[in-house]
Amino acid sequence: MVGSPYLIFAILFSTLAVVQCIRWGNADATGVGCVLNFLPAMAFLVTCILSREQRRRVFHAVAIPLCVLVVGIWGCVTVVVEFFIDATAEVTNVDKYAGILDTYWDSRRDLVGHFPRPIPANARTVRFSFRPAFLQGGAHVQLRCSLPPEQIEEQYAYFASKRTKSFFGGNASDHMNMREGMPTSSFYTGDTRDNRFPPDYEIMIFDEVLKEENRSAGFYWNHARCHGVAISRERHEIVYWAEFW
Repeated sequence: MVGSPYLIFAILFSTLAVVQCIRWGNADATGVGCVLNFLPAMAFLVTCILSREQRRRVFHAVAIPLCVLVVGIWGCVTVVVEFFIDATAEVTNVDKYAGILDTYWDSRRDLVGHFPRPIPANARTVRFSFRPAFLQGGAHVQLRCSLPPEQIEEQYAYFASKRTKSFFGGNASDHMNMREGMPTSSFYTGDTRDNRFPPDYEIMIFDEVLKEENRSAGFYWNHARCHGVAISRERHEIVYWAEFW
């Protein structure tokens, strides 16, 4: 059949498009990217249908270069999206925790100096989240774990002596928009999509509390940074966090 080669390529690129959409979907890519993935399949399918009516060489001389062009555009888009995913993908593998602190955060040790190294052997429910900075987007690192009650109390007493301000529950947006608010972190290692700390978590900040005139000058939004811990004495959990943007 005249359209068979085009149909084969249409099926092949449809399969690739489905695989890419699944991968990009897991990486929070937009639906537009997935639609672009199907362009080569659509191009070959349309060409297959038209080729049944147009069997002249001139048709194939035009159709083949157009299909190749579409594949080329698709390839360029794929490379760009893959680069974006690699540059912004969240790392949750706890095994990479020490390496990330020692490499990516090496020049900002003052922000992560309160993180445990190594992770306590008796820690349970260990969760890790790291996302690198990309363009105007900031970076964050967060470690969550549960510890024995007496150890949590020790940690609470120690960090309470270092805090400059505390919030209870909520996320970074909530805290920043409060009266005399400050930038904090969201619950990236939490169990809900809204990234909000439950009310029993005390979010302690170790950063300087700026004067009101500096708040209005945008000090918090232009190359700022923050770090601290969030502790739930009720759940016996502690979350170490640091961010910069």
